[in-house]
Amino acid sequence: MESRRKAGPTPARLDQLSRRAVMAGGATAPLTATLQAPAAKPDPAVMLCQRWLAVDAEQRRLMTEWGQLEGWLIRKMQWHRLSPDERAAIPEGQKLAQIDARLDVLQVERLALLKSMRPKPAASVEAVIANLMVASCLIFEDDEPEAHGLITRAARDLTAFCGK
Repeated sequence: MESRRKAGPTPARLDQLSRRAVMAGGATAPLTATLQAPAAKPDPAVMLCQRWLAVDAEQRRLMTEWGQLEGWLIRKMQWHRLSPDERAAIPEGQKLAQIDARLDVLQVERLALLKSMRPKPAASVEAVIANLMVASCLIFEDDEPEAHGLITRAARDLTAFCGK
């Protein structure tokens, strides 16, 4: 049985779908719908993970800035010998206190976001990828290189399979 009709001397007609094509299309329809659904309506689990990743990135950036500033204060201002009042009077000391306060706020938000992520099962492939991205940040590569590698590879592989 052929899937295409012969046009013969009549004008060419559109191809008819074969049973194989119809079945293959039907089998991929749920996957296609799953991948296209988040574009129509954002997945709250993905949004939670994206916010957590943004908070984590800001936290890491501020910790680096804090460490550099503290190192400079120790080397140039004898930071460890200054009283709390003397520390507060130095502009760089005020900046250090501002960074420290922001880090405290970010830590509270980070923990709250993580807590709200745990009980919710993923409803999309994108949510699974987002959860894996969060997990890869939670497991330090130096402490658990195998686990970190598996998690990051799984997120990368799922992203590639989804064509994202």
